[in-house]
Amino acid sequence: MPEVEYQTTMSVPPIQVWDFVKDMNNWAPFLTGYQKHEVLSEADSIWTLKGDVGILSRQVQLKAHVTEWNGPERVSFTLTGLNEQVDGDGTLLMTPLAEGAAVPAPAKLGLFARFVRVLVRLMFRLVHGRAVEKAPVPSGRPLSQLSFRLRMDALGPTGPLVNAMLGPALLPAAEDLANKIAAHLERAPR
Repeated sequence: MPEVEYQTTMSVPPIQVWDFVKDMNNWAPFLTGYQKHEVLSEADSIWTLKGDVGILSRQVQLKAHVTEWNGPERVSFTLTGLNEQVDGDGTLLMTPLAEGAAVPAPAKLGLFARFVRVLVRLMFRLVHGRAVEKAPVPSGRPLSQLSFRLRMDALGPTGPLVNAMLGPALLPAAEDLANKIAAHLERAPR
């Protein structure tokens, strides 16, 4: 089951990140492949995404259920496929960083893993356009780190094949969402 995690930093306090993230209507359109979403209750919603994984192109409906609203730090959720055999879960975590704190460096990847990542990013850009690049955070301002963890698991007889293609595609989508949220908040008036 593919799982990814991505972190980005920004020059806004965590409470400002929380104020934006706690309302899914603010950031839902930032999702890769976003078509629409419908809020059923405070904890439940239905998301419609168009996904391109390898040669497969599908419109997927997912029921999202919030399992934890722990503001201003964490939102956790589960995902259940309504028209596809898929399930998953994820977490958005907002944490303060002390001014001048070192941001952990990403793990080193081997040559083959770097090649696959570059190839998947190229395919992602061809299908979805250029991803939002996160600008460097100006110094001297309060810093927040937004972490986004996502796990998806395709089930059924084609599950292993879909998971093999889905795994490399999740990271660019996670990066794109986190960077779009950060870019929006960096541009917002304070």
